[in-house]
Amino acid sequence: MDVEGNVLPFDSNGMVCVYDNNNTTQWNCVSKRPLYINRGMNLADVRESVHAVASDLIGCKAFIVKRNMGIFNAIFEEELHLRIFSATGSPLAVLDQVRDIVRSDIVKAIENAERCKQQNTSIDPIAIGDSTKGCYQINLVSVQEKNELMNSKDILLPFFQKNKFVELEIICRHTPKWIERELTNLNFTIKTEMRKDGYCHAFVYPDNK
Repeated sequence: MDVEGNVLPFDSNGMVCVYDNNNTTQWNCVSKRPLYINRGMNLADVRESVHAVASDLIGCKAFIVKRNMGIFNAIFEEELHLRIFSATGSPLAVLDQVRDIVRSDIVKAIENAERCKQQNTSIDPIAIGDSTKGCYQINLVSVQEKNELMNSKDILLPFFQKNKFVELEIICRHTPKWIERELTNLNFTIKTEMRKDGYCHAFVYPDNK
């Protein structure tokens, strides 16, 4: 937001304000943090500036800006898991509407997950060959087509955290933006290649391989 309390586009210096209504009708600003962005910044600098305010956004589900921009959308949606909404003027005018949309999406996601359980539809990677060899594969494109409200991190991160494996092949349209950072933290290595099928094939290995 600017000094007058109006929503700014992503590529502007301003104040990130977090609002909460504690299940009441009154929205209150519970934290403020400056966000320093300018159009001359490279991708690494943009990501560093955004992640500098990330701790204040824990628990948030939506981020409101004046104008969407591709690289910022990728960082906020794929790395911070915040849905982007566009608005002009004061964000207070749209906070109720944004909250209702987010709540509706959460309900749909829960219903979809329950439906998948009832249909015994698995979103987990499948073992390739002898399961004792620890090689797995997942077609992320196909899985997300069947589970539209689930993002790649929701699908893959539980597998990385809970399973021991030698190799995991991920078939995707592009490598998820969050994956390299998370895999480094979990001591995995990733290698990618484009195949003739038009998809990116990402191979994940434990660092000790």
